[in-house]
Amino acid sequence: MTKTLHAQIPATSANVGSGFDAVGIALTLYNDIYFTEEPDKDTITVEIEGLGANSLPRDFNENMVGQAMKAVAIKNRQPLPKGGTLRLVNAIPPARGLGSSSAALVGGILIGNALTGNKMTREDMLTMATVLEGHPDNVAPAIYGGLSVSIMVDGKTLTNSIPIDNDLSFIAVSPEVEVSTEEARKALPKTIDYQSAVFNVSRVSFLVSSLFTKQYDRIAYGLQDKLHVPYRIRLIPSGDQVLQKAIEAGALGATISGSGSTLIAFATDQEVQIMDAMINCFNDHGIAATGHILKCSNEGAKLAE
Repeated sequence: MTKTLHAQIPATSANVGSGFDAVGIALTLYNDIYFTEEPDKDTITVEIEGLGANSLPRDFNENMVGQAMKAVAIKNRQPLPKGGTLRLVNAIPPARGLGSSSAALVGGILIGNALTGNKMTREDMLTMATVLEGHPDNVAPAIYGGLSVSIMVDGKTLTNSIPIDNDLSFIAVSPEVEVSTEEARKALPKTIDYQSAVFNVSRVSFLVSSLFTKQYDRIAYGLQDKLHVPYRIRLIPSGDQVLQKAIEAGALGATISGSGSTLIAFATDQEVQIMDAMINCFNDHGIAATGHILKCSNEGAKLAE
């Protein structure tokens, strides 16, 4: 009987305000990847369902999942099957700052490793995903789950993962506006002053400790940032107003998810009201938007049964 491998990978929200390029949270919104080996075929075909079905590459060599699978095969020194079907079922909005590219890479690594001898440890997967993605703040929580804090040491990626309880919710609202990673990087200054660096060190430390000790009423202070949010919020039409509406509706804090355009709010109640306020603010400025009320995914990516 033909066996199908199934990988499930969570969305992620990177940076988390003051944690630029270092902190990320895994969220309970998932992409599912299925691979079925078909010995009678000599190629791997790609099928895409859900978000991005009309825009993502269907060529195995051009699709990010396929590229990650091939990278693992090279590392494990074992070829992938010649024929099969790769089916992608996407619920994570692409190009919106919720880790869709990281989900593709991590899913490809999981599937590729299972097909080529399971030789990679989770630490190996993290280092490879960081190389492929370029930074660890999305791929680390996608792999480990929870709130992940990551650093690079001598070419390796190290991460600490902290579970976040279900009493904290994350309201992610995605406008129909794309902000490319390249565009978001260009918006950043080339240098910052010493006081701004100290400001962010203190704020990210305060953010992580507030989450760890469940002092959620202090989250807003930890989200304060001088490295990227003031520059990137300008790329999101009405972004400042939407963040303010989230606070007025009861959010404990709100910031940009990843490099945008998704905005994310933190709350312990009033979640529906907060989401509606954010969506309505975008709508009032002529921008369509969709929202999700999510929890932290503490398990991370997995091969499902």
